[in-house]
Amino acid sequence: MEGLEDGRLLVRAEDTLLGEVVEMPVDMVVLATAMVPAADTEQVAQLFHVTRSEDGFFLEAHPKLRPVETATDGIFLAGTCQGPKDIPDTVAQVSGAASQALGLLQRGSVLIEPITAEVLPLRCVACGLCVEVCPFGAIEMVERRGQKLAEVNPALCKGCGLCVAACRGKAITLHGYSDQQLLLQLGALLRPAELVAIG
Repeated sequence: MEGLEDGRLLVRAEDTLLGEVVEMPVDMVVLATAMVPAADTEQVAQLFHVTRSEDGFFLEAHPKLRPVETATDGIFLAGTCQGPKDIPDTVAQVSGAASQALGLLQRGSVLIEPITAEVLPLRCVACGLCVEVCPFGAIEMVERRGQKLAEVNPALCKGCGLCVAACRGKAITLHGYSDQQLLLQLGALLRPAELVAIG
């Protein structure tokens, strides 16, 4: 915003589409205040394992396909927690989030991922490294028969495999991705293709 021109305010801006500077005399300039996330957004994100955007707002699973869902099952977004929105957009998003939540309640049961991690109790030394690296909070240390060991909650596990990679004692395995299965898959990929004569 520049000074006065013939008693009127002069607004100078860059038109990024045309690539040139535009000047416009106006009677009044109204500036919209900036919107920032709530002060406790970081704590809420850690508590519910919800990702955040570069601006600090909560991030949806996919902007077009899953606009009200998060990467954490059962956690839905609505309104300005996701970014600046007007009232019609907020109302539409709240309706979508409510219908998603009602769909979960109506089912009565939750489908879990078939690929989940499992702790092999005889190998676990209770170092706790898997608890630290799990982004979904699916692993906790429990005491069984006087021995401490890690335990995976399959309802929370998403099968990312971080715990499997972090476990130094190879005490955690991922269903469908054991070392033997991976080696067999690699062997099948690296084996030369057999030519079959069709006669």
